Amino acid sequence: MPGSFIADVVLTHPDLPLGPTLKAIPTASITEESIRPATTADVPAVLYRVRDVDFRTFESALEHDDTVSEWTQTMDFGDTRLYRVQHSPTTTFVTPTLSDLRIHVISIESAGRDWHFRLETAERDHLSSFWDHCRAEDIQFELETLRSSGTQQIEESVAIKAALTERQLEVARVAAQLGYYDKGGVSAEDVAAELGIAPSTLSTHLRRINAKILATLFDDASG
Repeated sequence: MPGSFIADVVLTHPDLPLGPTLKAIPTASITEESIRPATTADVPAVLYRVRDVDFRTFESALEHDDTVSEWTQTMDFGDTRLYRVQHSPTTTFVTPTLSDLRIHVISIESAGRDWHFRLETAERDHLSSFWDHCRAEDIQFELETLRSSGTQQIEESVAIKAALTERQLEVARVAAQLGYYDKGGVSAEDVAAELGIAPSTLSTHLRRINAKILATLFDDASG
């Protein structure tokens, strides 16, 4: 039975949907309940499930969010509310590209100031093409995990380790051990403190580590 690849990806760009709101309220938990249409013909209205936030603060942030044209609260479950958001024409969407590349969106959830996408595709080349798209659009692309199912295998672990310096391996190992890559795990400040470095230095290390991992996984994906 053919397998597939499942990737957990974090995307960062100020013009992604609700970008200013996420920046203002990074502790909010926001889940996209209606995956956006697969075309850019119309700016879609999106249904979001929101929790772990003061709703008055959240609604105030929506009013000042450049990616939002209109919004309506549709349901109230006490600690959770549903909002229907009509996005502005300047909003940057990646779902049309994902559809064109035959990448299935499993879920979209907020991750602090960013968006966490869980994606599934039959071909790793498709993820490579999506990475290229994000680089072209200046969207920061952070690959958290890449898993395979069925008979397809991921065999680059040795190559990835070889591509990283000893210091980068140490940083990646400590971040993983502390749960930095886990949802709800430790913060970047906690990892930096454990390593005895400044958060800005850790951020530089993580960006370079991520770039090397992506290059190893995707640059020769079609080879």
